[in-house]
Amino acid sequence: MFNKSFLKKNLTHFLEIYKNRPIKNNQSGMKIDHCFALFCLLKKIKPSHIIESGVWKGQTTWLIKKVLKNSKIYSIDIDLSNREVIYDDVNYLNKDITKYNWKKLDKNKTLIIFDDHVCFSKRLNFLKNNKFKHIIFDDNLPNHHISYYTPKMIYEKQDLIKKEFIKYSNIFRVIKFVIRYLKSEFKDNIKLNFNSKFIKITYPKMTNKKLKRNFFLLRKKIKIYYEFPPIIKFNYKKRFEKIINNFDEGISNTYKVQKPIFNNNEIKLSKELRKELNVQYSNICYIKLN
Repeated sequence: MFNKSFLKKNLTHFLEIYKNRPIKNNQSGMKIDHCFALFCLLKKIKPSHIIESGVWKGQTTWLIKKVLKNSKIYSIDIDLSNREVIYDDVNYLNKDITKYNWKKLDKNKTLIIFDDHVCFSKRLNFLKNNKFKHIIFDDNLPNHHISYYTPKMIYEKQDLIKKEFIKYSNIFRVIKFVIRYLKSEFKDNIKLNFNSKFIKITYPKMTNKKLKRNFFLLRKKIKIYYEFPPIIKFNYKKRFEKIINNFDEGISNTYKVQKPIFNNNEIKLSKELRKELNVQYSNICYIKLN
């Protein structure tokens, strides 16, 4: 979708905007890598209507308004109390995206941004029934790195294998897991590894005939599947530092990302922005459906 010269040229423009972002510490929300991806995709798609599923503090809403001043924005979050940036001309909604009627929107000019930590498999019927065509999915992680299906897994025909790590010191979580485990009809297929400090739980493949059929139908409808590249070379250790350090997880050779836009020494950023690079990047993608 984008050549490197376009991305390099637009990064300069993006940084002029991003340095004035209202939320400097947007932990759990979009940071520099994904904000730049969204910036470029918005300029390319130019939607007249944007549905933002997942608002958090409001940084993404701010960026959308900076890039597309005349687009109508619907910002959805089941808990809107975390907002630090609020606009009078944005439609804020507090129920799941599936609970609203979107029939009046021109689907050719409407973009959905999914940043709500909901399994993508639960969105397929909604997308099909409403005939949406333009989608951005934020946490588009591969198998073994997230607990739900993402477009990447579906597009690459991966069966979800969920892993969970629970420290013994977290008594509440341990008790909750034991109760779930004893009630589970699949407990014979759940693998338990007992470390000195934590339990590692590996669940069986999460798939069935109905899911496979829905995934097959989705792949047939995909006209464009595009993963936005990281700004600099992806650093797996930095991205998953917490889980590697806390749970002794080895480096994954199966985690593949696009080639970076810049070499590490090719781009000049402040120390503050350097810290943001690679700590979030999650294969954010754009999908266009027929």
